[in-house]
Amino acid sequence: MKAFLAGFALLIAAPAVAAPKAKAAAAGRLVATESAEGWTFGKAGAPLLAEYASYGCPHCGQFAAAMTGRVDRLLKAGTLRFSWRPLLIFPQDRAAAVLTRCVAPARRLAFIEAMMANQAAIKAALAAADGDEAARSRLYEAELAGPVRHASEIARAAGLLPLAQSHGLGTKQAGACLASEANHAWVTNADLTARLKGVTGTPTFTWKGERIQIGTPDELLALLPQ
Repeated sequence: MKAFLAGFALLIAAPAVAAPKAKAAAAGRLVATESAEGWTFGKAGAPLLAEYASYGCPHCGQFAAAMTGRVDRLLKAGTLRFSWRPLLIFPQDRAAAVLTRCVAPARRLAFIEAMMANQAAIKAALAAADGDEAARSRLYEAELAGPVRHASEIARAAGLLPLAQSHGLGTKQAGACLASEANHAWVTNADLTARLKGVTGTPTFTWKGERIQIGTPDELLALLPQ
């Protein structure tokens, strides 16, 4: 545990990683940009819905199942922007966020949606790894080695690598992505940025820059353009 905390401290102490310049996605007018908090998709100037979320959060999964179709349609129509801002809560969150950063901008939102749609399978894979002595030992040793190595082991155990490959990130690319301290520093910074803003739970939503209290997916959908 001391080794893990030391590694985490190193990531926190790492200098902030500058977000790359905005790049247009290769799908119609959809644009994907990166900031210190996360990724924003959609036409500049459209109303912004931002979600602070965890890839493993069950409630985030419920919201994703209900809103993905509407959000995708509004993004394509140019009447909404959507921002995904990752928090580190569940075991797979760091690995998932790092891989998301490495997926091409044009496929990034689809990759996020795929991971949310596969929450049950990812949870089952991690439970199976925890129940296997050899796999559990590998995860424990990786955790002691620090968050970078632990994320790589979690990605393998959770089945994130085939998902990344299906969205254009090859095996070697994914390995290099997960081994990059710069990517981990960015993810750590995104999580800390959210927490410094008072975000402690997921999902937390803002609409047009204002934090909103939402209890159900239907309440959220009622706010969005038709």
